[in-house]
Amino acid sequence: MQSGFQKFISTLIIISIFFIIPPIDIFAQTDEMNNNLSFVVNSQKTFYGFNAGSLNKELRFRFKQQNRQNFLYVDLFENNQFYTIGAYNSKGIFILIQDHPGSKQQNRLSATEFEDHFSELLFGASTIPDLNSEEYSMNKWIIPNSNLIFADKFGKTVIIYSDNTDFQLYDNKLPYLAVTYHYPYDEFNNNLNNGGQDIFHTQLMDEINKTDENFSEEFGLKILTEFQPLNDTLTSILISPNDNQVFVSLDKNANEVWRFDIYGGTVETHSGFDQNHKANIPKLGITSSDLKILNFSNEDLTRGIIAISLVILLIIIISIIMYLPRNKII
Repeated sequence: MQSGFQKFISTLIIISIFFIIPPIDIFAQTDEMNNNLSFVVNSQKTFYGFNAGSLNKELRFRFKQQNRQNFLYVDLFENNQFYTIGAYNSKGIFILIQDHPGSKQQNRLSATEFEDHFSELLFGASTIPDLNSEEYSMNKWIIPNSNLIFADKFGKTVIIYSDNTDFQLYDNKLPYLAVTYHYPYDEFNNNLNNGGQDIFHTQLMDEINKTDENFSEEFGLKILTEFQPLNDTLTSILISPNDNQVFVSLDKNANEVWRFDIYGGTVETHSGFDQNHKANIPKLGITSSDLKILNFSNEDLTRGIIAISLVILLIIIISIIMYLPRNKII
């Protein structure tokens, strides 16, 4: 009899949890990642911005200290493991591996491979070297099937498009530039009649141009979120190398923004939250999903926890009332 009651209680708890906790929304995945983009703006201050990942391919942010420098690495979860796609160090060096239509996920590097490949830049340089420098060889930094972005806080930016056999430099004379999934891929492959994907790049450049002279954190995040895909949500990341701050938004309107402090190795709620929360970046890193947990003002989550606790407490009280007198009679 008591065993049957225990089963009944367990079933009731499971059913209660199922109805109290709201289901997680599932969105379609962006297969070709054609809304992945990046830009570098050299205005009164320098900014690096990019969209990456998705709801199904989350990002992880790792903090590391080495050679008297601080580093923030960005990893992409894909095929059940994390690959490093970007890095930023406290001297202002920024590196990003970005896909294009010919990539086909052939440019993925593990965390160790990424560090080894770009060690001279990450640990030994304070600026992006001249392409003709004898000290550095750009050839050894090439990652086949990718758009590579190298930038520093002094305004030097190098964009390299590469396929499986060769690479080409992408340059312009403006104080800002942008790279999209289809650009400069289309230009280098004479594929400008692809249904208007090059217009996407033009629109992005136009948006940056509107605020170029007074570019700010707010403008950068606004632009990144405006170019989010319709059927998915990417992670928008804006880096301010002049003060070593990294801003992250996980929604399409940048209503809630997190901030990573590269000086101190901390992450905190920056704007759009009812209360502030600050923590050290864990040694294993913090994912885009983990960032959402930092929002302790999440009313749905709080109500759910309280409701579950009340249901469990009520069940315990009822069981005591029903079975305590019966046990005394026996």
